[in-house]
Amino acid sequence: MIANLLEQLLQNLPWPQVLLGLAAALSVLVIYDVAYVWPLCRRQAALAARCAKLEQALAGVVGVAERVASLENRGREDLSQIAQRLGQLELATESRSYEQAIGCAERGEEADRLISCFGLTEGEANLVTLLHGDRARRPERQRTA
Repeated sequence: MIANLLEQLLQNLPWPQVLLGLAAALSVLVIYDVAYVWPLCRRQAALAARCAKLEQALAGVVGVAERVASLENRGREDLSQIAQRLGQLELATESRSYEQAIGCAERGEEADRLISCFGLTEGEANLVTLLHGDRARRPERQRTA
């Protein structure tokens, strides 16, 4: 029964119109593919190429960032060494300036001169003058006495 029905349907179908409809549908599909899908595929390929180039550039930037970070660490290490050395030099200079200020105080220099010449504070200059200036004045007192 189904076989008879199928046979009658195949014989009664308008084959030229069916084939023409299939051809029209296929041509619409081809036109859609050529007009819409193909440019999208080309654009997607171009975007993929651009992404690959950007990834390569980003890899270069990451390399530069790593180098900058290592240079920054090196700079910080150098700066800390410079700061330590500067501290050592300041201590050495400070002790020399005290020695020189003591020598000048022994030769009779006033506290104001010690302040201006050696960068001592007023209290330091007065103390140096008090402690070491007397040595220079003692022989004068002994001579006059």
